[in-house]
Amino acid sequence: MTGISIELSRSGIEQEKLDEIRNAAEAAAADLAEKKEAFNGWVRWPYSMPDKLLDKLEQEARRIRSLCEVLVVVGIGGSYLGTEAVFSALGGRREGYPELVFAGNSLSGEYHSRLLRSLEGRNFCICVVSKSGTTMESRLAFDVLKKALYDRYGQSAAERIVAVTDPVNGILRQEAEAMGYSSFEIPPDIGGRYSAFTPAILLPLAVSGADVRAFVRGAAEMAKSDFVQGAGLEYAMTRFLLMNSGKSIEAFEYFEPSLHGVGEWIKQLFAESEGKDGKGLFPVTMTFSTDLHSIGQFLQEGSRVFFETVIRIREAGEDVVIPDGKLKGRSLNEINALAVDGVINAHTKAGTPIIEISIPRVDESSLGALMYFFMMTTAVTGRLMKVDPFTQNGVEEYKAQIRALLGQE
Repeated sequence: MTGISIELSRSGIEQEKLDEIRNAAEAAAADLAEKKEAFNGWVRWPYSMPDKLLDKLEQEARRIRSLCEVLVVVGIGGSYLGTEAVFSALGGRREGYPELVFAGNSLSGEYHSRLLRSLEGRNFCICVVSKSGTTMESRLAFDVLKKALYDRYGQSAAERIVAVTDPVNGILRQEAEAMGYSSFEIPPDIGGRYSAFTPAILLPLAVSGADVRAFVRGAAEMAKSDFVQGAGLEYAMTRFLLMNSGKSIEAFEYFEPSLHGVGEWIKQLFAESEGKDGKGLFPVTMTFSTDLHSIGQFLQEGSRVFFETVIRIREAGEDVVIPDGKLKGRSLNEINALAVDGVINAHTKAGTPIIEISIPRVDESSLGALMYFFMMTTAVTGRLMKVDPFTQNGVEEYKAQIRALLGQE
């Protein structure tokens, strides 16, 4: 059982409206699960992944841990967001394991200069993630970090580099084979934002001490569950109908700061999968109650262009008890749970459609199930919108403009 539940009663969408498009949603989900297409390998991957791959990943993670205090994960978009999402949600660095830091997700010289400075005097390794090896942000960061690695360790630096890339093509694959880097493959039928359960994310997570088998198992259970074909489809249909009713923004909200990285992963997944042909819901993410003190006024009384998807955690983790005052003896987690109800009640009263997704706790299994759930949801919604959820042609335009300005066209 995945332990995830969904509440759609406050969405404002009537059951008869859902029933009108149910056949189309079920057909889209069946196509994704049954047909082999260019980029839908992720659908079956969590339950078809070879055990020997997980064995190899864990063995390599042990080797890396023996070499370094810090693993620099070089990548952008889907090549790192899944790693950062799970790593931060689980609390960041664990005692006795390397710290994960991230590079190649911007072109900021200041960020990378500070990163290099932070690595001084600390043993580090690099995990570079890129199918092609040509993405500008990650390529430039890898070149800079690789020089620092070779300056520090000489020719033995190669044993401190792991490449996760295309199995055959691309300059990173060629470099890995020429230089003798340890390497793993991203299956060619899985795109970057759907790569959460591939070595691109699993290897650095394993290095950090996360239970990657539980993470994959959570996704596999969700993939095979009745839930993803039942309530999961209803969520996809509800989103589609809300868009058709005039809503243009989906506000994802969570009441635990540790889910910020998950929110960043959600933004890319939904925006890049659905934002095509003048269609799509614009995803925004908010951490409550923090953001209630900045944009809560708009949510309560502003333009009704949005609906809200609230991610609730049923079993909170560590807690603090209030020592004094009127709330003495009550815990912050107890109050936070009541805040979820209060916000939902207030925004429902204001006329905002509310969808509530509950997960049992923040652990590897629950995160795996939730992330797979969202991957299936956006793929089905994209099909209902009649857009291809696996392409991102619009991303290439700004890249072409940058290359032109650099004189590389």
